Amino acid sequence: MIKAFLSHSSADKDEYVRKVAESLGKENIHYDEWTFEAGEKPLDEILSGLNRTDLFVLFLSQNALKSEWVQREIIEAKTLLTEEKIAKVFPIVIDDITTYKDDKIPDWLKNYNLKPIKRALVASKRIQHKLRELSWSKHPELKKRHSMFVGRNDKQDEFEGRIHDFCRAKPSTIFATGLPGVGRRTFLHRALVKTNVSESIYKPSSIYLDDSVSIEDFILKINDLGLIDLGDNVLYLSEKSIEDKRAIIHSVMYEAYKNKEVIYILDDGCLINYQRSITEWFHDVIITYELSDFPIFAIASKYRVNFHNKPMNDKFFFVELPELNPKERANLLSQLLRLYNVDMSKDDFNSVNNLLFGLPDQIMFAVDIIRSDNRTKLIDKLPILTEYNTDRASILLRKYDNNESALNFIRLLAQFEIISSDFIFKIAEEKEYFPILEELVSESICELIGIDGEIIRLNDVIRDYIKRNKIKLNNDFTDKLDKQVRILIQDDAVFERDSSEYIYSIKEALKRGYDVDPKLLIPSHYLRCMKDLYFSKGSLDKIIELADVILQKNNHLDSRVKNDIRYYLCLALAKKKDSRLLSEVQEIKGDEHNFLLGFYYRLSGRYDDALQRFSPIVNAPYVGSRAKREIVQVYVQLEEYEKALTFAKNNYEENRGNQFHTQAYFHCLINSDNVHANKSTLETLINDLRNIDSEQSVEMADIALSLFEMKVNNDKQRAIDLITDAVYRYPETYYPLLTFCDIAIKYEDKDMLIDGVKKLENISKFKNISSRTLNKYKSFLFAFKGDFLSSIKIIEKELNRYPIDSKERITNRLRDISSKYL
Repeated sequence: MIKAFLSHSSADKDEYVRKVAESLGKENIHYDEWTFEAGEKPLDEILSGLNRTDLFVLFLSQNALKSEWVQREIIEAKTLLTEEKIAKVFPIVIDDITTYKDDKIPDWLKNYNLKPIKRALVASKRIQHKLRELSWSKHPELKKRHSMFVGRNDKQDEFEGRIHDFCRAKPSTIFATGLPGVGRRTFLHRALVKTNVSESIYKPSSIYLDDSVSIEDFILKINDLGLIDLGDNVLYLSEKSIEDKRAIIHSVMYEAYKNKEVIYILDDGCLINYQRSITEWFHDVIITYELSDFPIFAIASKYRVNFHNKPMNDKFFFVELPELNPKERANLLSQLLRLYNVDMSKDDFNSVNNLLFGLPDQIMFAVDIIRSDNRTKLIDKLPILTEYNTDRASILLRKYDNNESALNFIRLLAQFEIISSDFIFKIAEEKEYFPILEELVSESICELIGIDGEIIRLNDVIRDYIKRNKIKLNNDFTDKLDKQVRILIQDDAVFERDSSEYIYSIKEALKRGYDVDPKLLIPSHYLRCMKDLYFSKGSLDKIIELADVILQKNNHLDSRVKNDIRYYLCLALAKKKDSRLLSEVQEIKGDEHNFLLGFYYRLSGRYDDALQRFSPIVNAPYVGSRAKREIVQVYVQLEEYEKALTFAKNNYEENRGNQFHTQAYFHCLINSDNVHANKSTLETLINDLRNIDSEQSVEMADIALSLFEMKVNNDKQRAIDLITDAVYRYPETYYPLLTFCDIAIKYEDKDMLIDGVKKLENISKFKNISSRTLNKYKSFLFAFKGDFLSSIKIIEKELNRYPIDSKERITNRLRDISSKYL
């Protein structure tokens, strides 16, 4: 059993150490009140406890530094550490006076990152994770692998020049920007150590901020550091003014400054937003902070600030990191191959290196492929590296195709942006799933962040893949998640938990309609809940209700969160075809204004108006890809497949793992003028849909195959058989029925079309099928009866909104069919 020895002064027991001990439990620690035998001499007790210890935890305070027994314990611990009888030392500063510079602290201890942790329960969580970390044994080379660093000499010189510039104040905030995976955090740590800003030799983990994080979330996340006990300041954050919230952040910054503690942050669109500017509230926090001779924040951000958005202020410093150049790629590849003792010829080395495009995680993936499966020749592995560039998620998950436990665990992690390991192991049995977590980290499917790596973050590509394809969580995990959510929202000590648990649970409670104490709610809870409901096709009315509640607190919302909440409100209104959108959207400016109006017009059947809104923004940042997706939808609904084809192909090639882009490209090709020339591409697209292997993508593949038999092979019976099977196989959806009706129209089978329309009308009682869709098929029924005027009349409203050429084409088609059946 792995245990921790708690070294402390008895003067610190009542206020701090006993709370830590009680939280950790007797089975995990050696603690004098519980584990030392009565009647034994104190030194013997100490030696006995230390000899049975894996982790030496030292609670540093002025009381401890004056304690003869603590000094003896430190000496003994150093000896046992040297003899490798103790695995790790974890010193924690627990008072307001002691700092890492204190002369009474031995020099060897100063090599550790002496962090102040003022909250006992935060300390206990950190110790618990240290104990868990010590049980990791399968991949001893993992930390060495992730600490590798190559090149960046020019950027290091730039960094040193700025930090040591005598004529300028030191920045309080440093941004390293670049694509995820280019080594931003490693660069920051090495640069800060080299310039003597940080004295820790250990690469720090980071606070993670996604694009939904508000100033309130930020307060909760820095509260996790334990640098200061914020107490009741974290309650009723939604009611506090921006100035009050700024003051709370400044109090934490001061503690960091006083202790020369750099706060590392992994920024995924929060502090530098998608518009390539610093978020307003964070900019104001930094500008109004008075002390500026020591960097407080070291931030790895995926977005680069545009030149015209950069603050002209010495408090900010920006370093831009590009992908690794060819020489740097080769150096990292060479280091990794040596780490794993992989022999390779020069020609093979060059073959692999030529396929790399500058991201360290792809290079690590390449080495994993090379050293696995020795029976497969290297030349046969190279296509997998090429495929990795475009289908990364399925490549990484392929290894677990026959491992349902691992897949279930990955699906569980996909429910969260980030989550604490403590929370996860309340859902999943630690004994079974801890080795799986270890394996997933080693394969770069997830990473450990947080203060001591106690926070789990699934690879973005994989989480998006699972969410997008609606791959479901098993019922056991679902039930346990719900139980934990209910427990947490009723917990009086909710803020003693990690903020990742609190943020997730409150969001889920809102989504499920549970009662939540108003003092716990912050604006981003509403925003996260709205986003979840929207992308999971949940209640649109609930999204609108949540937006209306939080937008009433207009005076206390920062502008970015307010804009995002109104954006999802408008999406919900557009989907409901609610004209209220036309007033709400006036509060949203720029490209997003055009996108939302175009989306509303498209759903309302106003296709010309939609195209006029989408066309100017197809190359705009952030909204451009969505605009192209919507243009494809407009042209497909107009049956203008040739016009949609270029957009659909580009969308597919940029997102090959996206089933919706794959399906849209298939529909454009299958309905193109030269369908037989695209036979092999169509077959590839059907296989792509099957390989995605979600319930929805397999349904898409089944539908696509029936269309393939109809359009390419002209096999009427085979097409009808396949789509009939799909109709019965997927009774909860109406998409197979749409294709059933399309096939009936293709072969002018009136009875089949009557059957299809009847089934669509039945399912429309439970599913939201647009009247336009039903009217389209009813118009063909009239045409099959030779009644052209009725066929036009039933779709007249829609036709009047079509572009002239589309209107003429549809009218002529109905006229031709009607004339055949007069």
